[in-house]
Amino acid sequence: MLAGAAWPSSALSGQAPDPLTSIKELKEGTLIVRFPANKAKIDTLTAMAARTTNPDNKQRLEKELQQTIGERDTMIAHYVEAFKMKYDFSKVAYYFDYDGRDLNTAKYYNLDGERISVADLSEKPIFYLFFDRSEEMKMDALTIYTRMLKKIPKPFPNDFTTGGLNYLFVSLSSSTYESWRIKKINKRLHMFWSDVMASEK
Repeated sequence: MLAGAAWPSSALSGQAPDPLTSIKELKEGTLIVRFPANKAKIDTLTAMAARTTNPDNKQRLEKELQQTIGERDTMIAHYVEAFKMKYDFSKVAYYFDYDGRDLNTAKYYNLDGERISVADLSEKPIFYLFFDRSEEMKMDALTIYTRMLKKIPKPFPNDFTTGGLNYLFVSLSSSTYESWRIKKINKRLHMFWSDVMASEK
């Protein structure tokens, strides 16, 4: 189970989502990204830095705190830019993991950082993209779930793991890792959607 996510009881039972229906609905709906915010670590470092009376410890903790905040902000900024530039399969929104215990009351944002109401999002299908781990290879992955938090099975493209030969060349190009990753997701979704549309003609 994903930490910080609300799991409706219906998410734990019943049939798995239909891949063909899911790709059609995603095309018309919104993919909501659940960004990890490292809030627990940042809060802990902030409290420890405030409590310590040792100047060296305080300096070390504050340095680690700023590094953690910087890494988080850079990662989120890179992903937002990647979605703006490399993703066009569906609409995109996001929220932060610490705000996801109740997905009906979480604060959602568009890629420009503007608030979006749950009511507006709910007018069309909603899917979630979680920073997760793949079940098969136990690797870090981006995984797409339905609104009821059910993972969409194959042949729907899912479990977008790190790695691959193309990833080796990312550092040699002007592209960021996040840009390469989102471009890959966008391409695989388009390919599956095209295959589904072609099979129905």
